[in-house]
Amino acid sequence: MEEQDLISLIRKFLAGEASDSEKKILNDWYLQQNEKDVVWDAVSAEEEKEVQARMLKHINKHVKASRPRIVSFNKGFIRRAAAVIIGFMLLLGGYTYFTKGNKSAKVLSAAIIAPVKFLENKYVVLPDSSVVVLHSGSKIQYTFNGKKRQLSLIGEAYFDIKHKADQPFEIHTGRVITTVLGTAFNIKAYPDQDVTVSVTRGKVSVQDGSKKMLAILLPNQQVSYNEIAKSTSLKTVVSKEVIGWAKSDMQLTDMPFEQVIERLDRRYNVKIEFKNPELAKCLITGRFNGTESLDQVLQVVTETMNYSYKINGETVTVNGAGCQ
Repeated sequence: MEEQDLISLIRKFLAGEASDSEKKILNDWYLQQNEKDVVWDAVSAEEEKEVQARMLKHINKHVKASRPRIVSFNKGFIRRAAAVIIGFMLLLGGYTYFTKGNKSAKVLSAAIIAPVKFLENKYVVLPDSSVVVLHSGSKIQYTFNGKKRQLSLIGEAYFDIKHKADQPFEIHTGRVITTVLGTAFNIKAYPDQDVTVSVTRGKVSVQDGSKKMLAILLPNQQVSYNEIAKSTSLKTVVSKEVIGWAKSDMQLTDMPFEQVIERLDRRYNVKIEFKNPELAKCLITGRFNGTESLDQVLQVVTETMNYSYKINGETVTVNGAGCQ
């Protein structure tokens, strides 16, 4: 999109004069500039400022890249534009705010896919701080309306759900509904296969589409449901073995640090940089469960190699004296 066209569209939107087609053009442009995999809900003033700062950064980045000369914008205008764009309904990995009969209602929705290109899993932090480790090739669609947390899954994922007594969390897999308040479990739900739910911690209830109770599971218990035959199978499992897939891409053996960083970039949706370029050549060995946060992984790696790291939003800096 040309610079002047972008300015014109934003101004028309701010003035309330943009047509539906123009809003879609502006929304599509933003999606191309800022595809996000990790989503969160800006519920405080401080978080809202951070979102606006990111939007300002992406707007400036786009404008500067579109023209070779230096372009000057009114900062107040761009900040207002950034704040407005935050309000658009984004199709993938963004922020969605809209009302349904109540001006105070707020709905957040996001779709996240773990691509099969690198055969790697993806670590996702949801807006309520719940964690999902998404198996390569799997997809989730998350929706939160303030009263209920809902998520649909195609494929396989490990969930560690943040406890909220007044906001139950529902995972929909075909005609099977798994309901939790705060617990850890694995769901396998590929098309044309049985839906299998295995609990690692806490308790979950599993129902079919008609709300018929299929099972209430405790740790190391598993239920499989065949939607065609409408048959249920219960058994005891070793939950650590069930989620063994989550660590498949986090077994590092003499891997160059540069390759490790590339993998962590994709897995955690961050940008990790070396302050000392010589670190890229160092060989890293480590064994992880695959459910650890980025901070936990970096802590183990850097302590082992006597390095240091600093996380600043979505950017991480690693520093050290290098290796022999």
